[in-house]
This record gives sequence, structure tokens and C-alpha cells, in this order.
Amino acid sequence: MIPRIRTIKQCLEVIKKMDNQTAVTEFYIRTLCKENKIIYFPSGNKSLVNLDSLLGFLGYKEVA
Repeated sequence: MIPRIRTIKQCLEVIKKMDNQTAVTEFYIRTLCKENKIIYFPSGNKSLVNLDSLLGFLGYKEVA
């Protein structure tokens, strides 16, 4: 399976589509990256996040 790699903003958009009342923010996702709690790759000024890693960490059961 090919990992779904997204920017932090794109990850937040996916989460908001799944749960429009979410309390997750871009800042929180950036913090998870800095603390190495999710899989991500720095790319210039952006961080590319493994969406499946993020959703798994947050406990989302359904696949976006």
C-alpha cells in the first residue's frame, strides 16, 4: 500500500471532513511532528505528514 502523504493543512482538511467539530489544529499537528509522535518528512519549509500515521495516532477508525 502506498502511504498517503499530505501537507499539514491538507491533513487538517481531511480530519475536518471526517469530524467538522474537531479540536485538532495545525499547531497541534506541527507539535506531533516536532515530538516525533507521527511519521513526517521535512521538505523545505513544509512538513509532509503520513496521513495514516496521524489518523492512527488520533484514534480515527474509519479511513479517509
